[in-house]
Amino acid sequence: MARSFTRRDFLSGSLGVGAAGALHTTLGPVRPGVRSTSATRGRTLATATAAADSPRTTAVQRALVLCTLFGGNDGLNTVIPYESSAYRSLRGPITIPADQVQPLESVDGVALGLHPSMVGLKTLWDAGQVAIILGVGYPNPNFSHFESMGIMQTGDPSGDTASGWLGRWLDVSGSDPMRALSVGPNLPQVFAGARQQASTLADSTNPGSQQPGGDPNFVSSYSALEHVVKGEQTLEAAVAQAGTNLLVVGAKASAALTSQQPPAPISPNWAGDIGNQLDVVAELIKAGLPTRAYGVMFGSFDTHTAQLNSQAGLLSQLDAGIQNFMGAFPTGTKGLSPVIVVYSEFGRRPQSNASQGTDHGSANNVIVVGPSVKGGFYGTLPSLTKLDDTGNFVHTTDFRRVYATLLADIMGVNPKSLLGGPYASIGFLP
Repeated sequence: MARSFTRRDFLSGSLGVGAAGALHTTLGPVRPGVRSTSATRGRTLATATAAADSPRTTAVQRALVLCTLFGGNDGLNTVIPYESSAYRSLRGPITIPADQVQPLESVDGVALGLHPSMVGLKTLWDAGQVAIILGVGYPNPNFSHFESMGIMQTGDPSGDTASGWLGRWLDVSGSDPMRALSVGPNLPQVFAGARQQASTLADSTNPGSQQPGGDPNFVSSYSALEHVVKGEQTLEAAVAQAGTNLLVVGAKASAALTSQQPPAPISPNWAGDIGNQLDVVAELIKAGLPTRAYGVMFGSFDTHTAQLNSQAGLLSQLDAGIQNFMGAFPTGTKGLSPVIVVYSEFGRRPQSNASQGTDHGSANNVIVVGPSVKGGFYGTLPSLTKLDDTGNFVHTTDFRRVYATLLADIMGVNPKSLLGGPYASIGFLP
């Protein structure tokens, strides 16, 4: 006979793993190293309760696809000043030869080109669908993977904020669990607010992978268990709402994937897991889900040794995934205009190390791709000869300007209250 579960059983440990996940989803994140108090849990750069205003409307529905490269991608060997003698001197054995670089255009008299593995991105650049923002960073750069990624994802250089910059948007934009979806088992901090956070999906285009697994009796009991009952205690109600959201998101994602096919491969190269994640997102967007922001992630770009081969392989997968994804949204696709934003927690040092790799650095490029993107270079190229006192690049574009542009021109909100101050739009989304 099937056991009958109660919500108290659920909370007391009969369904322990599910309970922990549900509570995290509903009650919000606690960043490691930040005390779990009501003050820190609710802290934002301004106020998460302020209503977002000044929405922007566009002729097409833009969806943000935030692509996080974990480990610190080497921006100098991704967007390369291939004619620069300073570049060759600094990079030595890991210099990308000029005759292998894919030329783009010059900025301030410096010829720039793409890594040879990024042939698909070069095609999209030629079509005017790639914007590259140069020198993105923040003052007093942090070279810890964890702390720097926390800064990049919260939008707070002080490191004192627990909520992500998109998490704060979630806090003020309602409670629909479909508003933001992150593909993969771990939810990045950028999608965690003080009270709301994104839902997570499996990195598989198999519709069944998005539904709860297990014995049918368990699934039936779990579904009944997650019904929110009026008047029950706050904690139990929170768990029930989280479980309801999980079931709703899984069912809608499964139906969307059933109605679509993965994008037809365009690139001849293997796209790896980042390709799987982007395929999931492409299908969900084409199915018409109301999701405004998606998250995908890829690692590890921590190329301390033998960088030439390892980075080439990683960038080839990323390039293939982006090219295949964009092939599903040709220019003129009615009503759909996704925008992929590729960033990492930091760049690498300008000078190569003794292991033919690079160590943790500072300012980096942010790459934005999409049919409605105004292609070209933005910002100022950091100097290769005037480095800071640690031998790293001096950033030239505040990273919050990138976020301000995305919040205003994709999410349709005034970014000031979410970023703690006014930051000028960069203009890559006309």
